[in-house]
Amino acid sequence: ESRSAYSLFSDVFLTGTEQCVDSPVFTPPSLVVKFGDSATANCFVCEDCLGTDFGLEHAIGNSEKNGTSIVWKVNSLTEWVTSLLCYYIHKDGRECSKTLGITLYKPPDRVLVSFGHGSELLLEGESYLLECLVENIAPLKHLIVTFYKGPEALAQMYFNSSREPKPVTKTSILNITASKEDDGAQYWCDARLNLDVQQVPLTVSSQKLYATVYCEYFVITVTEGEQLELNCLAVGKPTPSYVWTHPTSANIFSSTSVYSIKSVTFGNEGQYNCTASNIMGTVTVNFSVHVKGELYRVCHLVLSRRLLMRSKRRS
Repeated sequence: ESRSAYSLFSDVFLTGTEQCVDSPVFTPPSLVVKFGDSATANCFVCEDCLGTDFGLEHAIGNSEKNGTSIVWKVNSLTEWVTSLLCYYIHKDGRECSKTLGITLYKPPDRVLVSFGHGSELLLEGESYLLECLVENIAPLKHLIVTFYKGPEALAQMYFNSSREPKPVTKTSILNITASKEDDGAQYWCDARLNLDVQQVPLTVSSQKLYATVYCEYFVITVTEGEQLELNCLAVGKPTPSYVWTHPTSANIFSSTSVYSIKSVTFGNEGQYNCTASNIMGTVTVNFSVHVKGELYRVCHLVLSRRLLMRSKRRS
């Protein structure tokens, strides 16, 4: 016999396990189902329940009695909030019941990692926001987001306080500080549903970001007459464009990542600025070039030889 919604909730509230010597038993004891998949559960009511009032309350699916067992089945589970209540009534009128909670989950459509400023070009010593976007995942309270640099896990973020059962899109943020050791490092993240389900993969990984870390300021010393080569190669999508400038020239004198001078003169001293940019961002690197005279190089060679001769005499 069917019961009213008021009767259903009243029974759940009033019935405690201490009143039930022989409580109904669900198999499996908990149910975790992927959105849209079929599901089944069995409730064993009690050994001597034949001839008593017993049944299974369910909003969706179908149930069938087999002795004192009740089998529930649904072809495609799409209700985000649902449960089963199995009950029987003692001859003295007391009711004993058991509720089976159902967790419906959905892996994310995709997981994306990016830097908040929109570029993979970083400056040494600067702080940046690493963002992990997880699209349409449920339930949020079981989500764990992990940030990585190469194989190293940098941080994990949990969402246990959330009660939202339906799919949501969530962005997790990690603050990092760029160092020269991070040049070429791969940053990525993954989203994992922490559920007791072994038959399907519940971890989805993002693509990998290849970071390019620049020192903001380089000091370069070169001897007069030698070749000078300044390299400002940047990695990005789309491919960056380059602009080189020099205080003594208002014109753009190079549009490639490398600027070179075959034979340096004192007139080539000064600060060279390289700006690499694309639609995602801009990074400027400064090179301070100092030119030494030929006499300095000769004196340096003579001094080095004298030090070497003294070292041999002592030995």
